[in-house]
Amino acid sequence: MSRKIIIALTLLVAAAAAGWYYFDPFGNGDGLRLPGVVEIQEVRLGSKVGGRVAKVLAIEGIDVYPGAQLVMFEVPELETQRDQLKARVQSVQAELDRAVSGSRLEDIKIAEAAALAAKARHDRMEYGWREEEKQQARSDLDSAQADYNQAKEEFDRIRDLYRSRSASRAEHDLALGIQERTKGRYQAAKAKADMMKAGNRQEDKDEARADWHKAEASAGMARKSRDEEILLLRAKLAETQAKLAETEVSLKEANVVVPPELGKVRIEVVAVRPGDIVPPNQPVVRVLRVEDLWVKVFVPETQLGKVEVGAPVDVTIDSYPDKIFKGVVRQRASISEFTPRNVQSVDERRYQMFGVKIRVDDPQGVFNAGMAAQVVFRNGNSH
Repeated sequence: MSRKIIIALTLLVAAAAAGWYYFDPFGNGDGLRLPGVVEIQEVRLGSKVGGRVAKVLAIEGIDVYPGAQLVMFEVPELETQRDQLKARVQSVQAELDRAVSGSRLEDIKIAEAAALAAKARHDRMEYGWREEEKQQARSDLDSAQADYNQAKEEFDRIRDLYRSRSASRAEHDLALGIQERTKGRYQAAKAKADMMKAGNRQEDKDEARADWHKAEASAGMARKSRDEEILLLRAKLAETQAKLAETEVSLKEANVVVPPELGKVRIEVVAVRPGDIVPPNQPVVRVLRVEDLWVKVFVPETQLGKVEVGAPVDVTIDSYPDKIFKGVVRQRASISEFTPRNVQSVDERRYQMFGVKIRVDDPQGVFNAGMAAQVVFRNGNSH
């Protein structure tokens, strides 16, 4: 039933209520009796993503329950995006796992070992040779000097003999060779001993110190980059998972279903057919909440005190004239809805009407929106 028809019926009921009260405000004297109209809460369902309609499962006029699918949309773009994001989540997760416990930790250990080795070289350059090495060098120098002195003396003796022709040329050359060899060993031992005594050169120390600091910086960078890499990958994983969740929510919107909070509903109008292109946020199915129906009546101002919220009432409809349905007053309007142009006398106040909503149980499902109903407010239930 269209909204215009409902409004027209409402106006008609209001006028009838005023005339009813004017001629018979208490019916047969057993309480306030007023005409009303059955109203049901209307809900328009649609999709926030829209698209091309693939299937229409809703059938007008039938009752369905929460979770029932009504309309399905084709959303291949969202499905592809979901698959891509799932693969991306797996990839980032693998990178994060490798950063936390993979080969990156081995790289850090290698960098730290290189830093320790560079520090050892620097310390050796800075502190010089060990005392044992210096003593060994001095011992080698003394030994080499002794050999050289002995070889020199032997050569001098052979040389004198050679000059006096008491020694051969071969003996002279042999003694000379031994002297030169021992002299070379002596000079090498002396240079080594002098070097150990003087220590390493300053430029060698500076170079070793620079290598050590460079290795330390590399190790620190490796440790820091691993921590930053883990934080970055965790943030990237969270972002990708959030995008995947957003896509999953959008995919759920591809199916128009009855929300859980609506309860049982009756499909009133299906506005689309397969193949239709529907923009986002456009209603495609109009349903009525079967469990959220009421009868609306209009009470004259002079009788408003007889109606209290929570009071029980009796309701009848033309389709079942002999059956009485139990109802409860759920709302009483605070502002009048229909009044004369000017209320100038006490007698005219009966034409000033206030809307009242009556909640009615309908287990058999006999009520329909727009039905005419009659509500009886018993005197005993008014106070």
